[in-house]
Amino acid sequence: MAAHFYPITRDEIHEFFVGLGFVPLKLKGVVELVYAKIVRVGGHRLSLRCFTAVNPNGECREKGTDAIRLQLFMRVEAGIVPVGRPQKCLQVESWRANLRKAIERATDLNNFRLCPACGNPQVVRQNRSNGDDFWGCSLFRFTGCKGKRGNAQQAAQERTPLSRARGPASIRGAAWHEPPR
Repeated sequence: MAAHFYPITRDEIHEFFVGLGFVPLKLKGVVELVYAKIVRVGGHRLSLRCFTAVNPNGECREKGTDAIRLQLFMRVEAGIVPVGRPQKCLQVESWRANLRKAIERATDLNNFRLCPACGNPQVVRQNRSNGDDFWGCSLFRFTGCKGKRGNAQQAAQERTPLSRARGPASIRGAAWHEPPR
């Protein structure tokens, strides 16, 4: 049986995220409510951000553009970069249970890879020539690191042991709630 669209209210989404320890986050240029929480994944201190598809005035996006998106981010000297595999949750009646599962998936080590070249977290990227997904270094744009793993499905089979990971010192410090400048 197909799930039906459920228009989530601002109060419902706020109560849900605050109850899980998230805080509201205001990002420049973002027109939807965003909530964030500092999490530890594989020894790295990351920001889990939830883009809710609910506008500050309480209206949710229309059916078809309504997915709630979750993404891990890492702070580095050059800015804030996405890491890991993004997660989506549809706005249906079971959105609370589905979102809890999506949060678990986002912070699950099976959805998190470390760069074999530099030890920093990786992010799922898309090959421009053939459209295939692959795991690439999250710092490619800043350092030029080309550490990658084949397609994302193959990479799920192979893992860089977390004990070998060096991890960046630049993500230490207080919680961060600002977009990159």
